[in-house]
Amino acid sequence: MMRGLPALGLLLLAACAGGAPAPPAAPPEDPVAAACRAEARGAPALRGLAQQANFDNPNNADRIGNERRQIEARLYGECMRRRGLTRGGGVEPVRRSGF
Repeated sequence: MMRGLPALGLLLLAACAGGAPAPPAAPPEDPVAAACRAEARGAPALRGLAQQANFDNPNNADRIGNERRQIEARLYGECMRRRGLTRGGGVEPVRRSGF
């Protein structure tokens, strides 16, 4: 029984050492897109939302997180449209039910 353990350890070590290649690096973000993302994350609407946060309550934390993502996405899209980089319209994302 004990003779198989070192062999098993070597097999596991060899499997980990070979590993899959690292995923390709993400392309750098466009400076305008980065500025719009920063503008969306620093919006006053998000500060007001943070005041409502009660992270001891999981339902409240989920609600605040969902609202934050929706507000950030809306503000980011508005900024990109103002700068002429995206067209208006499209499909609104599906909103999860809170229940």
